[in-house]
Amino acid sequence: MGNEIIYLDNAATSWPKPDAVGAAMVDFLATKAGNPGRGGHTLSRKASQVLEHAREKLANLVHAPAPERIILTHGCTDALNLAIHGVLRSAMQSFPNQTRFHVITTAIEHNAVLRTLHCYASNNLIDLTIIPCDAQGLVDPQAITDAITQHTILFTLSHASNVLGTIQDIERTIKIVRTKNENTLVLVDAAQTAGHFPIDVQAWDIDLLALAGHKGLRGPTGTGALYVGPRAYPHPRNCDHARIFCQRRGGTGSMAPGLEMPTNLPDALEAGTSNAVGFAGLNAAIDALSDQVHQHEMAMTQRILEGLQSIAGITIFGLPTIKGRTPVILFNLDGHNARQVMVKLDQDHNIAVRGGIHCAPLLHDAIGTCTVGGIRVSPGSGTTESQIDRFLDTIETLAAQPI
Repeated sequence: MGNEIIYLDNAATSWPKPDAVGAAMVDFLATKAGNPGRGGHTLSRKASQVLEHAREKLANLVHAPAPERIILTHGCTDALNLAIHGVLRSAMQSFPNQTRFHVITTAIEHNAVLRTLHCYASNNLIDLTIIPCDAQGLVDPQAITDAITQHTILFTLSHASNVLGTIQDIERTIKIVRTKNENTLVLVDAAQTAGHFPIDVQAWDIDLLALAGHKGLRGPTGTGALYVGPRAYPHPRNCDHARIFCQRRGGTGSMAPGLEMPTNLPDALEAGTSNAVGFAGLNAAIDALSDQVHQHEMAMTQRILEGLQSIAGITIFGLPTIKGRTPVILFNLDGHNARQVMVKLDQDHNIAVRGGIHCAPLLHDAIGTCTVGGIRVSPGSGTTESQIDRFLDTIETLAAQPI
């Protein structure tokens, strides 16, 4: 086994990070590590500036109309929970006599969405419709539209599958949804696309967008954000018609004294001390973003896909080419257990991939891998051609071995 680790699990979290990320975090701890928003001293102000810079950079990244509409979170799962719990709790408070609200999601979603919605549906608090996908991981926008009713308050959709990498046509889907019920809030999970592909929340008419800082953006873990659009929160300083409620209560550093949460964004939806050192790193990561990085990752994905297609005994799932996908490929070695292959690659060859169900059980149902799982490979900025070739040689050797 070579000493060099071949890291092909960037869809879970990117690695290695740009050098500037660690340097920014070290600098924050050395010179800025006050508690943001809590105290008027120099270190507190510097920490607050780091968070505001993160808000501004993320707003520019997704073309948000104002930085205050970016709510800083502890990751994409945190952002999705804030959005789903917040919308449902707000609806139940505003319309206490309505029996059940209707929510639509899809079979491609991550458990961050599915489990959060399931906790309401399993207690008969909402009617939940799950739209299926095809074998390539594509969801039919018309099927979504057909499911919408006058009681549909929320529709959630992943921009791209974390299992297959298949990208959905978000803009077209939302346009169709609006023709059926213009009041339905649309939540998009961009965990797998932010940093890889352009996102425009205004042009696409997105109401809520959840972001992960540690994947395509190449920032630290424990960082994320939720964009909150005007339909969900009509005015940054007016919560009278807000359709999202902050379940998390606590200090914000503003509006003291008082037991009520502030009504202005972002404070209305943020509570507690933010991961400021993480966002210092995320700021540096966003500054380091470039089209060349994504082009390199897609070139490595192309090399992997072509190599796997040439190996006997390999089944590749999803789209047949790199068109319409993120830098993610799911495959299996016929007759081999995906998790066992993952362990063997790690322990015997120092190759890091992901094997299993990938927190997306309904998608695995759709492609027929719910019992065996799949092997997911996702190259990153540091992946080289020689690493890919070594990975492919190893897979070819494993595929030829008796089961």
